Amino acid sequence: MKKRIPAIILMFALFLTTSYAANTYRKTIAVTSGVNVEFNNEAIDMTDANGKAVEAFIYNGTTYVPIRAVSNAFGADIGYDRNTQTISVYDDFTEILIAAYKLDCTISVCMTELEVYRAAINNNAFWTAPAEKSKEAQAFIDRDTEMLKTLSEDNGCYHLLSEQLLPTYNEFIKSYQQAVKSYAVMYNQRNYSDEKLWTPFAENETSARENSGMYASDLEIFYDSFNWRTFDADMSF
Repeated sequence: MKKRIPAIILMFALFLTTSYAANTYRKTIAVTSGVNVEFNNEAIDMTDANGKAVEAFIYNGTTYVPIRAVSNAFGADIGYDRNTQTISVYDDFTEILIAAYKLDCTISVCMTELEVYRAAINNNAFWTAPAEKSKEAQAFIDRDTEMLKTLSEDNGCYHLLSEQLLPTYNEFIKSYQQAVKSYAVMYNQRNYSDEKLWTPFAENETSARENSGMYASDLEIFYDSFNWRTFDADMSF
């Protein structure tokens, strides 16, 4: 199970009243209600854990918002420890963005390996043993497998990754592994000229390269799809 670092939200403690905590108390305050909250220009549907509507308000010049409702808008999970009266925010959304970046790094490592193999074939050179060269890429792939398993089990935003990026990533890994397998046959037989051996590598290497480009494009769309401010360069020249 992954370790998460909680962000402690103290302002919520203002309204905590429990029978077992001697240092808590109730206080009647005058607030300004009717405060609307938006996230990326869209109104947040603010509800508590039971689905009951809750409100934001202003007190003494400070705006207070329901932490669960706002955190959900950011794709975060909320935890509460009654013993310590501590609220923890787990940032699932940022974790998904990091995972998407890690998958991209894996693709880059794998493509670098395939480029070495292609150069070896073109030069009819047997300088790179695939059993050794593939260890680095395989370590990245194994890391991804464990990471995705963990995220699928306890990350509330995992569907963003699985729906938008994983299909392309999985196709890339499939093509990459087939290309490595084909190259290994050629290397072990010290034969890069047999068309029956060379063609499968070329086809899978081409497919991997195409999927690599598709993932890079999908990743840009993925990042841009959350209505963030864009900083596109002037491409009019």
